[in-house]
Amino acid sequence: MGKPLFIAIAVHRPRYMPILPGVLEANDKICAWAARRNYDVVQIDDRNAPVTVNRIREQLTPDLEDGPDPSLLLDRDRIVVYFCGHGIAAWPDQYWILSPGPNQSRDRISANGFRDVLASYDPLQIAFISDACRSPGALSGTGDPVLDRLEGSSRNPQKDIFYSCREGTSSFAMPATASEPAYLIFSSVLMKALSAPDGANIDPLLAQLNRQAVTSQSLSDYLESNVPAAALGVDRQQAPQCDPGFRPLNHIYEEFTFPDSLDDAPDDDDPTFSDGGADLSLFEFDADDASDFSEGAFGQDGDERSVFDDMAAYLRRQYRSREKERIERGQAERFELSRSEWRAPLVTLIGEELSKASPDRSSIAIVGSRRAHIMFQGQREAPSRRRLATDALGSSVDFFTVGKIGRRSSKTACLRYGDRSLSLVPIFRDMHVVTSVEDFEDEQGTEFLSWVSVYGDPREDRLLHSAEALKGLSQGYLRSADAKKIAGQIRYAKHLDPMMGIVAAYLYNALGDIDNIRRMAYYYTTHSQPIPFDIAMLAGLELIPSGHGFSVEVPAVPRSLEQDRGAPNFTQVATRNASGNVAGLAPVLRMGWPYLRESRHSFHKSCWRFIDHLASSPVTTFTSRSAVQYIAAAFKGDWL
Repeated sequence: MGKPLFIAIAVHRPRYMPILPGVLEANDKICAWAARRNYDVVQIDDRNAPVTVNRIREQLTPDLEDGPDPSLLLDRDRIVVYFCGHGIAAWPDQYWILSPGPNQSRDRISANGFRDVLASYDPLQIAFISDACRSPGALSGTGDPVLDRLEGSSRNPQKDIFYSCREGTSSFAMPATASEPAYLIFSSVLMKALSAPDGANIDPLLAQLNRQAVTSQSLSDYLESNVPAAALGVDRQQAPQCDPGFRPLNHIYEEFTFPDSLDDAPDDDDPTFSDGGADLSLFEFDADDASDFSEGAFGQDGDERSVFDDMAAYLRRQYRSREKERIERGQAERFELSRSEWRAPLVTLIGEELSKASPDRSSIAIVGSRRAHIMFQGQREAPSRRRLATDALGSSVDFFTVGKIGRRSSKTACLRYGDRSLSLVPIFRDMHVVTSVEDFEDEQGTEFLSWVSVYGDPREDRLLHSAEALKGLSQGYLRSADAKKIAGQIRYAKHLDPMMGIVAAYLYNALGDIDNIRRMAYYYTTHSQPIPFDIAMLAGLELIPSGHGFSVEVPAVPRSLEQDRGAPNFTQVATRNASGNVAGLAPVLRMGWPYLRESRHSFHKSCWRFIDHLASSPVTTFTSRSAVQYIAAAFKGDWL
């Protein structure tokens, strides 16, 4: 394999957004570090020219006569991508804002999409380091994965993911003062960890071998401990999200030699290594807590600097503990609120309305605030038969289907709500479909979608309802840090309600865990069920046209090397090669669209033409008269 590659992207002045101080300086420093570590460095910033998706793509895969040249990305044992600038979250994805500004979806980078497309170039490892906000925003359209997927790859590289803040929160850039230059809180701590050993950033296992190395795991621990403290020192609250995935022995970012003299020590006056200048007056120190400082805890000589350091460390620990409790309590309250908002009306509607449908048939229901309207029943309707109905909101609904329902296949319905919006819904055999249409900022969008077995769910009381799972996914109640635990629980119901499998796939995708997405695809084939489109897409499987739909080949997945006793066994076992049909023609959830930018299938190209009219609702919904008419015509046409 060749030298590692470092891709650094910095945007400090996007249109219609505040200028960010310290971004260019942070990018310069980390690129200088990467060059010293023998990386090939690609540095892209807006110092002299706007940063756009086309500019990044051209630098990474220059256009030749026969197409993009991938040679820069090939034969790399490690690719690291660093971004600093503005960001917006559409959880579990993050959008990086480039020079054209936040409203141009073709110049917003989908961090997850970019990462997963990079994986197709077969590096052994990928690291994504993002110093950008993850505040939620209602955006039309989606983000861009930047590169074309390289066909033929099935490797799942190891992944490190270091985000400067948690879902729904902000990162902070500190302006210059009379004594300090501008800096980014997260990046300054990152550079401190990579620039000099201080004990806390050193991998403890390698330290036993007398090696001073910063590894994937020790860097994660260091950032999670020191970023909140540095932010607190300038009266800010910021906590990173770190998901280390590099495994020994190739997990080292930096290794230090023991200094020959004190001249090699870092300069305490350098703002790069500043702890943010914590002011102890911000804290209330209780004399009763003095017992936590044992004799000698202030340093062997009892010097004033050691006293300050130990007191500050103690107080920061106290703050982090209280802040963690507050965040966890708030998350729990928000999640319980989501349960009370969703469960009662949905269960009532499903019980009253879907019970009227014949138990051996599939159906679609539109859920409104007062009632559910059965739109369609029967497995044997003609593929192009058209039905008119009135939904629970009093709107006219056109209804089209393509495909057929069988043990391993499904129909796809095109729901057109007048000329205002359009949704694409897979119909599974022996399942009712329930969908909810709401107004999102003057646009109608599909807020909820679920499949309910006509035979009922005997384990419903102990399973997370798909309405709760979808809302938790789209609004950030389900955190990627809990992905394995939550996804394992949700996956028990993936065959009773495919939405459960889809939600689990996006949780795994947030961690870059393609192996478990492919395991799910395999399990659908063993249950003689079609694979939900989102799962096939996130697994990186080639979509092969098959009638009015797609089929896929699922590669074998090896047994997990890291055994997690708390995870279900089926999330860690080896699975064989398999083949199956795909349920649906496009992503069920809007967050999946960045993965289809370069799809060669004409129906996806028809949809992508109107990607800026993708509504902000969590379930894929296109709005505007032109998009609705064009996509509906493409859906009914011979798009293969």
